[in-house]
Amino acid sequence: MARIIVISDPHLSPTHGFFWDNWCRTCEAVNRLTPDAVIVSSDLCINGPDSDAEVAFASQALALLRSPVHAIPGNHDVGDEPPGQEAEQIIDAHRLQRWLSVFGADRFAFDAGGWRVLGINAQLLGSGLPQEAEQDAWLDAELGAESQPVLLALHKPLFLQSATEAEVTVTSVNPEPRARLLRRLQAAPVQVVVSGHLHCHRDVVRNDLRHVWAPSTAFILQEPVDAAADNIVGILSVELGDDGASIERIDVPGLVAHDLAELKGHGRYKYLRDMPACPPPAAS
Repeated sequence: MARIIVISDPHLSPTHGFFWDNWCRTCEAVNRLTPDAVIVSSDLCINGPDSDAEVAFASQALALLRSPVHAIPGNHDVGDEPPGQEAEQIIDAHRLQRWLSVFGADRFAFDAGGWRVLGINAQLLGSGLPQEAEQDAWLDAELGAESQPVLLALHKPLFLQSATEAEVTVTSVNPEPRARLLRRLQAAPVQVVVSGHLHCHRDVVRNDLRHVWAPSTAFILQEPVDAAADNIVGILSVELGDDGASIERIDVPGLVAHDLAELKGHGRYKYLRDMPACPPPAAS
């Protein structure tokens, strides 16, 4: 049996420290649990697509975790895939290289509890960048070699309610790259998909594949994208073994469920990066 902790969407910044205390409390809680590994499921930054300092700061913040850490990027780290949440922050080669120069990789693979655990860069899906084809080939090789069960981690969920959703959206992987990815997953022993991005928690099975949304450690949205999801902050504990995957949400003592709309002054600021600087203690 192996235990993995999943942390998602911490949104760290050397200039905007709204969620730094939450991050410190999260790291303290995770270290007490002494997991075999930690997955940080993207959006480590607030303005990573346009800031060397943010990506570097996020990498330094991971040093507070004592277990081996596997991080993958999200739209706030390397930019969004087209058409994107913000047209001026679409993933490109320069933004991806900024991440790679600091973190070394944007995907991972390791064994835990008789499972293969894979993480991919969801922002490449549908990007058309050469790195998308490289990731596809890597994933095909990983999945083609597997007989043990597989857990896949990525930033965005594959869909909200159904794999047949036709809408192009910023909330999940878009239809065409989703269909290609699902064909890969269905041909392999993939049993669990863990994602972040939506700042809420849900655990459902669709077509024999378990989809788990990890909550954020930073903030909640006024209305979750799914009424059945839990609009909370926290982390996930994933135990992998011969009997399958046991996944539960864990409350972190003292974690504040910041309200995004309230932080942004209910419309006064469009983005968190637009707000007056308020560095966290670690950056001062």
